[in-house]
Amino acid sequence: MSGKDWLIGRLLKQGQLRTESGAILLTTLHRGAPEPPESGALPVAEENVGKMVLVEGDLVDGVLFKARVAEILPRLTGALIQMLAEKGVVSTTEIKEYLSGLEDEEEGIHQAKKLCALVIGHKKSSPGAGNDRVGIHEFEFNEDLAIRIEKKTQHTKIQRVYRRTWGELPSDVNGLDPHFVLSLHCNAYNGRASGTEVLYYHTSKVGESIAKILQRHLVECLGLRDRGIHAKTSEDRGGHLLRYTRAPCVIAEPFFIDNDQDLATARDDLEGLAGAYATAIDEIAQVV
Repeated sequence: MSGKDWLIGRLLKQGQLRTESGAILLTTLHRGAPEPPESGALPVAEENVGKMVLVEGDLVDGVLFKARVAEILPRLTGALIQMLAEKGVVSTTEIKEYLSGLEDEEEGIHQAKKLCALVIGHKKSSPGAGNDRVGIHEFEFNEDLAIRIEKKTQHTKIQRVYRRTWGELPSDVNGLDPHFVLSLHCNAYNGRASGTEVLYYHTSKVGESIAKILQRHLVECLGLRDRGIHAKTSEDRGGHLLRYTRAPCVIAEPFFIDNDQDLATARDDLEGLAGAYATAIDEIAQVV
């Protein structure tokens, strides 16, 4: 628990938390980031606006950095907890420890885990882009990575999805009824291009929000050039999956597999890369 601040209040739009001491900006950015905190405001799903929540992060001058919603509380429970905390009867840390110790199925305290459809790009018979010098392709790399990610997520259910055909993939994903979709890929171009990017469907505001979350974690992990997030139409590369999945969907292109240095960077710490994906997935599950 050390090093974290805990706050109770009502979620507002634009990533703000209304507390008894005033409005607090919730930002996904870390303290000291060069961007203004508002640029990384924590996305708030429409159905969660106005709900009482317990959040954690690093509080500095009215801004909660690295903010994460730890619990969404029932109305009466939230009001009671806030009153007790204000009277000094219990601390927010004690509240968090108590809530975390309850069983997940206890009604009104823990929400059911969200489901992430984790799509492994390409397939064994058509493995995608590769690096002939190393002898590895997208499918092989990302199948191993997906298994590692699945073991590391803490608050989200993972369902790995294997492609049968390009045309059937969206309907296969939709059949799972996931809350969001993440497709694992690797970039390739000319052996020299480098960097990290995430793709999302151009009309999906939620897709854009989760692309930002994933991009931030992948860039922090790999330390490669930040190529940004990119809006795609159904006619663009990857656009078929982005367009025809019912749940918000993003495609990860964390590095260029045909660039020896990019590939070496990713392979040097596969557990770290899987952890970055898992952390991003758990964070995304809080906002979809």
